[in-house]
Amino acid sequence: MKKYLLTIFVIFSSLVLFAQQNHYSSDSLAIKLQSMQELKVYPNPVTEYFYFDYSTTFIKNAKLQVYNTLGKVVITKELTDRQGTEKVLVSDLEKGLYFCSLVVDDTRVITKKILINR
Repeated sequence: MKKYLLTIFVIFSSLVLFAQQNHYSSDSLAIKLQSMQELKVYPNPVTEYFYFDYSTTFIKNAKLQVYNTLGKVVITKELTDRQGTEKVLVSDLEKGLYFCSLVVDDTRVITKKILINR
């Protein structure tokens, strides 16, 4: 009976350690991914339009998204280069707080706040 319980304990402990290692690996990957991306948004507060400077190591499936405080995406702009400056027109949006995110493979890697004030 002792052998049986010891075997179960060893297997369970191994599974817990394996799960923790994978958890830390994905966290460190997310941190590494974020550190390889840059996003600057200006001017802020915004009146009619803003510029964003971006730099990313991944261009496949990279985009800029602007979303409101409810989390609804209101602007999406596909990125075709690894770095550059883009102009985003926001005159159709209501004034208020918005978030501008650099998105790679459907993961927000950097988010900046922007305030639309007219």
